[in-house]
Amino acid sequence: MAGIGLASVACQAGIAQQAVAAALNHPGSGADAAAAARVWQQRRTRVLDQLAGYPCVRPHGGWSLLLDTGSMGLAPGEASRRLFTRAQAAATPMDGGGPGGSRYLRLVFASEPAEPLTGLRARFDTALS
Repeated sequence: MAGIGLASVACQAGIAQQAVAAALNHPGSGADAAAAARVWQQRRTRVLDQLAGYPCVRPHGGWSLLLDTGSMGLAPGEASRRLFTRAQAAATPMDGGGPGGSRYLRLVFASEPAEPLTGLRARFDTALS
């Protein structure tokens, strides 16, 4: 069941892959993909600027980044709980994703508007200090 859940939520289903392929083959899709990449880069930069000094793993692409909570003396689940209860910020503990994730918390900025990202530092300081 865990595998089915992961494949349904974190992985793209076949029909979605076909839809993305069709969209990317559409004329003008290059400009759309470049625009999306620029937005994600801006959001990534905003998050990294806000969390300067925190042990973030700088992503080279994509729509999320990792925070090394292990180096802070916190389990990812505890850091996630603190962020949610103390600062109303959601982040995913990666310790369920295999042994490599046992020290990381994932922050997704794929669809987060820029404004809430501006106050991220204060929220993290409140929750994790």
